[in-house]
Amino acid sequence: LNNWYPGEIHDDARYRVKDVSLLAARAKRAFLEYAPLRRSMGGGRIYRALRYGPSLDVFLIDMRTHRAANSPNRQAVPGPATRLMGEAQLLWLEEALGASRATWKVIA
Repeated sequence: LNNWYPGEIHDDARYRVKDVSLLAARAKRAFLEYAPLRRSMGGGRIYRALRYGPSLDVFLIDMRTHRAANSPNRQAVPGPATRLMGEAQLLWLEEALGASRATWKVIA
């Protein structure tokens, strides 16, 4: 998903590849190949929880993939243009926080 310039062609002579969506897809692939994520999450999902014994649960969230395209960010009311997380991730986070029995819960 390309939130910066969806569907646009980057007109910069320094780059041979101009298709921004293709560049974004390649960047995501490189991230997923490099990052220490378990493949079992599926679908390229990068949000997850890490548990450190009974005292600490760390919830790592993805605040870029489902975000709306960049704008001046002057929206008067919350809506699709102001969202940071997708519905599935938000539901997962709410359920995971509710189910966590750790003393400390960190959202990162």
